[in-house]
Amino acid sequence: MVDPEILFGVSGSVPSCGFSVLPTPLHLLPVLTDLYGTRLWCKRDDMTGFAFGGNKSRKLDYLIRDAMERGCDSIVTFGSVQSNWCRIASAAAAVKGLDAYLILSGSEPVVPGGNLLLDRLVGASVEFTESEKESEILDLCSRQIEKLRNDGGNPYFMAVGGSDNIGSTGYIKAMGEIISYGNERGVDFSRIFVASGSAGTQAGLVAGKLISGWQGDITGVSVARQAVEQREKVSAIAAALLRFHNYEFAREEVEKAVIVDDNYLGAGYRVNTPECEEAVTRFARSEGVFLDYVYTGKAAAALLDYSARGAFAREEDTLFIHTGGAIQLFE
Repeated sequence: MVDPEILFGVSGSVPSCGFSVLPTPLHLLPVLTDLYGTRLWCKRDDMTGFAFGGNKSRKLDYLIRDAMERGCDSIVTFGSVQSNWCRIASAAAAVKGLDAYLILSGSEPVVPGGNLLLDRLVGASVEFTESEKESEILDLCSRQIEKLRNDGGNPYFMAVGGSDNIGSTGYIKAMGEIISYGNERGVDFSRIFVASGSAGTQAGLVAGKLISGWQGDITGVSVARQAVEQREKVSAIAAALLRFHNYEFAREEVEKAVIVDDNYLGAGYRVNTPECEEAVTRFARSEGVFLDYVYTGKAAAALLDYSARGAFAREEDTLFIHTGGAIQLFE
């Protein structure tokens, strides 16, 4: 039996604001389990309880605390116009008295809805750019940081999705919750499926797997880029995260633990696929669980396709992590 306490010890070594209501629920998906003849479970990180929930609140628990300890008075970050990350980051900053400056990629809508509406509700300052090139967006962030510093401020830059050593620590803790649930309920999860975008969530889970010795597979369903590039991104963050927490693993060992499937990506980030749309509909009508079309819908499409193809044995326990994002349904 794998002991989750080591993961709680690692994650507990980094100071946290504790925004997230943890552990999040984990439950069987009974209708889908009956339909596909294999046990499918869901970890409800859409129910982290802060700013409409989602995986990003686990990361901001640590990142906002780090910003405060550094004496910062604002945060600067970026994402798409409907970024879940920017929504929760803006709310977390506001709650702790920090200003939030967002660089959003995409056209400014005539009537703001979804996450953008919530960004403005909590008082974030928003700048739009038509560029989708990360290098150009980072340059805009640098200019905003320079301006704030010239005006006497002390801004804190946050990587998109909170995917760095501090933020990704949140998913070492999540891995501990998963192992703990399995131990208490006698459920032996053999596989985890999760949407993989900015890569920090999957990297944190991989780090937790390696630290704890958990033997299952973690499949990141790519929602933003081809598998080769995504695998490199996840591996790099996971390796840096392990070093940050004073764990040394061979590069090959880390890379072996990183599984990425890009077969459900379609034409790219924020581009719907029929399989994604079907998965969103099926989860809603079968389980009363609302997904989104950018992240969780594509990950769920992979889960259901694997199930339909008989990739899982009847006695297997497979876990799907719902990372949030249903606000996107209200764009």
